[in-house]
Amino acid sequence: KDVGVQDFMLVDSPGMIDSPASELSSHKNDRGYDFQNVVKWFAERADVVLLFFDPDKPGTTGETLSILLHSLGGMDHKLLIVLNKADQFKKIHDFARAYGSLCWNL
Repeated sequence: KDVGVQDFMLVDSPGMIDSPASELSSHKNDRGYDFQNVVKWFAERADVVLLFFDPDKPGTTGETLSILLHSLGGMDHKLLIVLNKADQFKKIHDFARAYGSLCWNL
């Protein structure tokens, strides 16, 4: 069967590092909903989960690793990690540094 536009859905979520702090919340990373279970719900229904990292900020947080470990357990074959904007590097050294930092943090 040919995949048509009607068979394709892309969900772009807010960045995991960008977890909001609410004035009403006592927890800094509280989003007002169960983020880990929402990630799991989407992952269970998805064919592919793309995780984009910006080369200007290739580091990751403990939250990112925790969410991936708990939400994508048994579905790691769906996860593709993308170093976004890699074409913006002027020197191969800068690319290698960002790539190395990303790999180290994962």
